Amino acid sequence: MYSNDYWLKASENLEMALLAHQRKKHNVCASRAYYAVFLASIAALTGLTDLRAKDNEWDHGQVQAELNRRLIMRRKVLPAELGRTPMDLMELRHLADYKPQSVSAIEAKRACNRAKRFLSSVESVLEGRL
Repeated sequence: MYSNDYWLKASENLEMALLAHQRKKHNVCASRAYYAVFLASIAALTGLTDLRAKDNEWDHGQVQAELNRRLIMRRKVLPAELGRTPMDLMELRHLADYKPQSVSAIEAKRACNRAKRFLSSVESVLEGRL
């Protein structure tokens, strides 16, 4: 149940992103929204393809590239508009985690909404496999 393990982590991160947003912790919200999408991407890739991490280490760029290549472009099981979500949220996470500037309330809300849409789409394609 490799895929399920990552799905549970993705769900936890989304829950924490939503809670952080509610508590006006916008940087934490953006960071957790990104990780929710990253982990949901791994759940989708491990549940629907033969892709596995090398030495149990997932490369963020590879996960995004393989998600787009295998599940959006080739198999078309996820909508094309989700393709930029991981990269956009990664850029926002970098702002939240590594820069002196902070994520705004609007950016945090958008990150939560995008993460919710992403996880909802992944859940739909993984239904019955989780």
